[in-house]
Amino acid sequence: MRDRQIKEHTIIALLQNEAGTLNRLVSLFRRRGFSLASLNAGDCEQPGYSRCTMVVTADDRELRQILQQLDKLIDVVEVEDLPRARSIQRELALIRVDVASGQRSEVLEIVGVLGGKVVHLTQRSITVEFTDEPHKIEQLIHMLEPYGIGEIVRTGLVAMKADTPSAAN
Repeated sequence: MRDRQIKEHTIIALLQNEAGTLNRLVSLFRRRGFSLASLNAGDCEQPGYSRCTMVVTADDRELRQILQQLDKLIDVVEVEDLPRARSIQRELALIRVDVASGQRSEVLEIVGVLGGKVVHLTQRSITVEFTDEPHKIEQLIHMLEPYGIGEIVRTGLVAMKADTPSAAN
């Protein structure tokens, strides 16, 4: 028996904006037992349609099955597995650091060096907005952990095709 290579895949889909579309999409994953790590949907450049970004963990066989099942859904117009090398991928994170007053400047320096933005500041905390690739968000979180993270909220991945392979992440 061959070893299954389970990897994370980013799937993008163009969906008709119809009542129940997302429910049918999520139900497909639930019924089939597919692993859905992230789901993000929103309006796009075409009136009446939404773009959806899904992150799934699957081997090649499961991925083919997911794509085929998504393609069968009536509201799905296009569906594609988007390789990282041909895409632009971003996620937004809000991170509240409950920091002691003597460490504020260190936290602000880390946030500034990595390109984050302070969006709220109190005597006891600093709230940071950070938009980047998921692994860079993980890097910032790791660097802020020693200072005391109070809360993290993440949007989930959004992705689109890059114009050229050289324009990728």
